[in-house]
Amino acid sequence: MFLGMGLDVIEEKNLNDVITYALDYPTMVLSETKSWPTTNMEDFAVGLYIGYVCGVFFDGFLRRNKRFLDSEEHVDFHAAISKRTAEIKLKIQSHIHRK
Repeated sequence: MFLGMGLDVIEEKNLNDVITYALDYPTMVLSETKSWPTTNMEDFAVGLYIGYVCGVFFDGFLRRNKRFLDSEEHVDFHAAISKRTAEIKLKIQSHIHRK
């Protein structure tokens, strides 16, 4: 059985920085809320999927550029996610209905 050490001080700070950033910009984090009301498992899965993509991308961007996205870059990011929304939904639907 693996007993993890948990987050080290640096990673805990990184996580808290992300949470603080998200709390400072709630409209960015919640931008999809009104257009994606959660009514079923598919909607919930779409939210998780987009959250995963956001997390991975924002983390990589921060590592590569040593800064957060500016407002124009965030608009571009949101546009890219929006363009692929149908694809994301179809992928999720196909996996949910495979049971």
